[in-house]
Amino acid sequence: MEYALLINLLNGIASEFMILGKDDIDVPSAGKFFNQLDNVIKEAETLKIGQITEVARASIHILEKIILDAMDDKEAGLSLFEKGISLMQEITERYENTGTYQGNVREFIETVFSPTGEEIAKGTEETVPPCPQEEGAAEEKFQIEDESLLKDFITEALEYIEQIEINILNLEQNSEDKNYINAVFRPFHSIKGVAGFLNLEGIRDLSHNLEDLLDKVRSDELPVTPQLIDIVLDGADALKTMIGQLKDNLEGKGGEPFEVDTTGIESRIKQIEEHRFVEEVPKVKKVGEILMDDGIITEDVLEESLKIAQVSPGKKIGEALISEGKITPKQLSQALRKQADRITDTATIRVDIGKLDDLIDMVGELVITQSMIQEALKNQLNTDRNLMRNISQFFRITSELQRVSTGLRMIPIKQTFQRISRLVRDLAKDAGKLVAVEMQGEETEIDRNMVDEIYNPIVHMIRNSVDHGIEMPGERVKLGKPEQGLIRLKAYHRGGNIIIEISDDGRGLGKEKILEKAIKNGIINSADSLTDQDIFRLIFLPGLSTAKAVTDVSGRGVGMDVVKQAVEKLRGKIEIESLYGNGTTFMVSFPLTMAIIDGIILKVGTEYYILPTMAIRQMLRPSRDIYNNIIGKGETINVMGQLLPLVKLYDLFHIKPECRDPWEGIVAVVDGDGRSKCLLVDKIIGKAEVVIKSLGDGLKNIKGVSAGAILGDGNVGLILDPEGLFELSEERSTIPM
Repeated sequence: MEYALLINLLNGIASEFMILGKDDIDVPSAGKFFNQLDNVIKEAETLKIGQITEVARASIHILEKIILDAMDDKEAGLSLFEKGISLMQEITERYENTGTYQGNVREFIETVFSPTGEEIAKGTEETVPPCPQEEGAAEEKFQIEDESLLKDFITEALEYIEQIEINILNLEQNSEDKNYINAVFRPFHSIKGVAGFLNLEGIRDLSHNLEDLLDKVRSDELPVTPQLIDIVLDGADALKTMIGQLKDNLEGKGGEPFEVDTTGIESRIKQIEEHRFVEEVPKVKKVGEILMDDGIITEDVLEESLKIAQVSPGKKIGEALISEGKITPKQLSQALRKQADRITDTATIRVDIGKLDDLIDMVGELVITQSMIQEALKNQLNTDRNLMRNISQFFRITSELQRVSTGLRMIPIKQTFQRISRLVRDLAKDAGKLVAVEMQGEETEIDRNMVDEIYNPIVHMIRNSVDHGIEMPGERVKLGKPEQGLIRLKAYHRGGNIIIEISDDGRGLGKEKILEKAIKNGIINSADSLTDQDIFRLIFLPGLSTAKAVTDVSGRGVGMDVVKQAVEKLRGKIEIESLYGNGTTFMVSFPLTMAIIDGIILKVGTEYYILPTMAIRQMLRPSRDIYNNIIGKGETINVMGQLLPLVKLYDLFHIKPECRDPWEGIVAVVDGDGRSKCLLVDKIIGKAEVVIKSLGDGLKNIKGVSAGAILGDGNVGLILDPEGLFELSEERSTIPM
């Protein structure tokens, strides 16, 4: 049992090194090895095994040279590093069996330096290079000449901090779950290791202090308390700021890095540690105990196998059990995996987003070309049958390629939800409220280019929910509600869209207050003929805040109009459901991707237009008797008993049409901006998925048009923006709508 921890540490290093390819040693992976070897040194010093301390420090030295490209023969260096791991395992095994190691590690220590051309004076303590993380290692520090090392560290560290924020909130909800404690501990450990390697002392020291704090939690010396959660979150924020300053400095944006004062955080860490309680630290179980706990063997079988292993030098308990036929190799492998408690990450590769966007653009061009080929084949009466079969196969491959490439840019919305969960916690704490967050559909995927765009509008809605929706704890109790409020975040796919629901169980929207403010501001004259939805949609108008007081969170009359603009920019829409006293739900729908749109191709005169299918309520050819020209309302179409304004596309864009009267053409009933209108066009060409093309800076601000697309016949079609069309029609109408 005395050497169990050291054995596990070395087995973990050996396993990870075997899995890692020789070309995959980079700063992050090296940082992990530095941390692991640092732990090996600490354990070896505790056990007073000086040979392992020397070999571990020499292994760190050779790894440094590999990362810094200071070796001519990298493969030889890696082989030497592997030899060091094996040597440490051998030393530990001898100590476990005999209590001593009679071999000589000097040969390995001296060999370590030969690939770099360095000399070592034999038989002196100076032959052992100090550990980079230790005091007095200044002579081993180096100047970072390769900026790519720092860039890699910045990218990795920011990802680690995201993991910390996600898992510390999970830990707060499940304080007894050791997996969450480890999931917070490991990122700090990794940041500390690489920061120490790169001589980023401020980042290293803060990470080290937070890591030590969490290590005490892992060892049951400290409980998980709100104060501990707060300090870890504050520490993560400080690290994020320091890394951001480092990034700015690297990009030449000025400012000295590491200006963050961490003395307050360090003082709070010490205060938490002063309240620690000491319990016996659970030791790592041996393989035999794990097998017995799993019910694979009995205690009698274990004792018998231990006797066999003792009389056979070098034979381990697992080998004895297999040779006796008591367990299978697979069962031993599973027990060893549990003992090592290693977590295997999903194999991933980081790809520059610019390259990914270029790939998707080229696939889009391929899809356009496919449409052109398909259009051309329609006019071919006598086409070679084999050619048609090959072209059909080409079309299938192109469609699949489009699906797969678009999927590459899709990421789960989980991280966005987790960031919001952190925000809710902070807002509730500042407001003196108790608010829980419930998440559903976190694995729902969304175009990564939309993630940042949707975050801000969601944050605005969340702020309003916490500040205005959720009541104070005492008020909730009086109303017969739980003291703790609840905010639900839900995501799911419906059709070609992603739906995000943000709901709370607070006081709901007060229709009377909204109407009172709208009338006072001259937005409406009266509430006549307004439905609940019409009233709720008034909150998206600028300056319509019903908050009694202005706070740091909200109440200034801005926010919800910004939400509406941001959602519409992404071709989305918002619906509201609210019951006064029982909460509010915002349902925001976005297209799944910003690269492709599902639309109906329309024709007016010689021009082609694409109308997004999500904006179309229905298509019809109106009869004369449902057409009206009403004084004060203009031209209208009676659609299922509702008079809807008629918008003639040819009038808006000054086109010569084939059909001037609605009963000669086609009318599309279009929803936009919380209302509906009828759009008159000449023909419906068909339904299609089109690749969105930007119109460029010169044409991007045309009202009523959001983008362009190349159609199958080579013509360019303009993608229509319903809200913009409505505004344009009202601006050009001489009769108020």
